[in-house]
Amino acid sequence: MAFDLAQLTRTPDLRTVTPLHARLVCAMRYTHVARRVGDYSHRRLASHLGSFCAVHSFHVFMDEAGHAWPERIVLNPPCQSAFSYDEMLLVDLLTAAARGERARFDDFVRDMIGAGARHAIWSAARRLMRHMATGVS
Repeated sequence: MAFDLAQLTRTPDLRTVTPLHARLVCAMRYTHVARRVGDYSHRRLASHLGSFCAVHSFHVFMDEAGHAWPERIVLNPPCQSAFSYDEMLLVDLLTAAARGERARFDDFVRDMIGAGARHAIWSAARRLMRHMATGVS
């Protein structure tokens, strides 16, 4: 049996994931690039998220994750269709939160994030996913 390193290191592709997952990753990338070049807009972020009500919750989630992450969160550039490992993990965390799967959520990051920070990220993720699902505050 041959060992396929490419298969082991493969991450999802924006063109093949659910629209919700693609919107989340595009929102992460948009926010990073737009702030870097000084062209950030809540309206444009809301268009990625599908709801203006989700903007604040998105920022809270990303701030909580960013503070707790052991290293700087790595995002791929907007022209890259593959997810970075951090983008993939953040989407996995948001998916677990949307499904109410706290144990799965904790399993994803238990080795790298302490209980207090995991709780803060969980709460922020639950709030964001409620806003994205309903589109209301």
